[in-house]
Amino acid sequence: MTTRWRSTIVFGGLALAFGFRLLYGLTSNFWTEDERQIYLIGLRSFARGEWPYFGADVVWTGSSLPGALQGLLIRWPLSLWPAPEAPFVLLNVLSFGALCFFAWYLCRRVPLVPKWVVWGALMTLPWTLNFSTHVVNVSYILPGALIFFVGFLEAAPSFRIGAIPAWLAWLLMGAGIPWVVQFHMSWVLLPAYVGAAAIDRARRDARILPPAAGAFVVGALFTGSAIVPTVLSCGLSAGGVERTLQFQPQGIVALLTIVARFLSFASFETNRFLGLDIAERAMFLWRQPWVVPFTLAATAAGLVQPVVMAAAWFTRPPGDRSWTRVKWLAAGTVAFVFASFFFSVRGPLAHAFYVVSPLAFVYAAHCWQAVASSPVAGRRWSPSATLVERGAAVVLVSGVVMHAGLAVDRAPRRSLYLDRPLVQAAISTPNDRFLGDRRDSLGETQDRRARPVDPVSNAAAYDRASARDDLVLVGADWAPAVFGRVSRFRLSIRNAGATAAYLDVRYVARYRAADGTGVATRQGVIKEVLQPDSTRTWADLTDGMVPDGAVSATLTLDGAEKCIPAGR
Repeated sequence: MTTRWRSTIVFGGLALAFGFRLLYGLTSNFWTEDERQIYLIGLRSFARGEWPYFGADVVWTGSSLPGALQGLLIRWPLSLWPAPEAPFVLLNVLSFGALCFFAWYLCRRVPLVPKWVVWGALMTLPWTLNFSTHVVNVSYILPGALIFFVGFLEAAPSFRIGAIPAWLAWLLMGAGIPWVVQFHMSWVLLPAYVGAAAIDRARRDARILPPAAGAFVVGALFTGSAIVPTVLSCGLSAGGVERTLQFQPQGIVALLTIVARFLSFASFETNRFLGLDIAERAMFLWRQPWVVPFTLAATAAGLVQPVVMAAAWFTRPPGDRSWTRVKWLAAGTVAFVFASFFFSVRGPLAHAFYVVSPLAFVYAAHCWQAVASSPVAGRRWSPSATLVERGAAVVLVSGVVMHAGLAVDRAPRRSLYLDRPLVQAAISTPNDRFLGDRRDSLGETQDRRARPVDPVSNAAAYDRASARDDLVLVGADWAPAVFGRVSRFRLSIRNAGATAAYLDVRYVARYRAADGTGVATRQGVIKEVLQPDSTRTWADLTDGMVPDGAVSATLTLDGAEKCIPAGR
């Protein structure tokens, strides 16, 4: 194959990967609480011309992350291209570029693993697809985390392979920390790695530390400059994030959970992303039966991969001189994460330490090399590696098809395209309140009254409007699905009011046995916006599994959040 054809294939493959990731992000959840609130940070800054002093909310404490980067990375693309997709495009450019850089670096670390395996896995792993392609604060962690840990691995002599200059390694670490600070509280894990790299460097040649520190500061100033206005305006304790520090003892179950979740970052974990519960996963497969075999293949791989990686920790593969250090780095990271949750207000949720996922990718890559590489010098793969390579191809293709099925399923139901005209109206008007109000926080309580700039003819009537008065349940039929196991409602709701729109419509479902006695009561939220004098119909509102003994069910409305009508 000529160099020209090889280049054409490579760049064509990268273009396809970028396009797939972008389309997947655009068809992912948009109207759920966290996604909408993050989009509102940048949309509000764009619509009102305000500087976004704070980023994501720490819901459990009412705190807010200091810094403008979250808002600016949504505002800037909207200013260049006032379309709802603009922030998604920028996010995907950032995450795709960081993944390309990391894939190149990983191929330098594990040269025996085929490049297509490394690149294909990083681009299509469930974690990197679901949390780096659609607008939510966790998605923005990955670019900063990837460059930070490349910097760490090249700054610490124990792990360095000489892929980038030492000064650049320290600059990348410096840039990575303030980047993550403005998106997620997990940034607190990163300074320890800087300290470890500095100690490792000092043991060998302390003279390098001063210029390294200079490079680190330059990198920190580059991304950290967006935090400076917040600190100058609100002080060092801006946002109240110190309230997240609480002592919470952890046990062996938490440790095992962290091990499993750390390994899952580099595996084809599917349950988490197919749906929030068994009912949602079952309904996805019920609606898209063509993805069932591919989902089963990806799920099987996602169960086997962590087990293989855990077992590989106890092996001593020949030819990989860095294996011992890498496996102890992985073990040390798990122990460090476990210890950190002793001082966290929340338990060890996976996204809470997603920032260390690049180390899981590094450990997994060394495991792939350990499992499949040949002990014979000069041979790229052992005979058994042919089976591993074919299995990798099957898993990658299955993962892509499964995620394509998710995109097809979610696009008309949960994505931006459920009501793109409304988002476009919020940008074009511009009026961020078409998508609701920001959450209240320690630093700001939202004024939810109609403003003079809002397209409301009667502000007093808007302020008096109530979801309990305006929203009417036109009809609600209980129609269990998936062989009668999943509770499904078919319902229509009308907004009979003339002044207010409503979102996050709350409902109560009551289940009864054959003799009429109640067996279960559940509450849920419909994540859509109902404009005045409009009706919406849902053909398959899922409400978990059918409770034991339930033979009938009723649904009633229980309120909603009021928002400014778009007046389209």
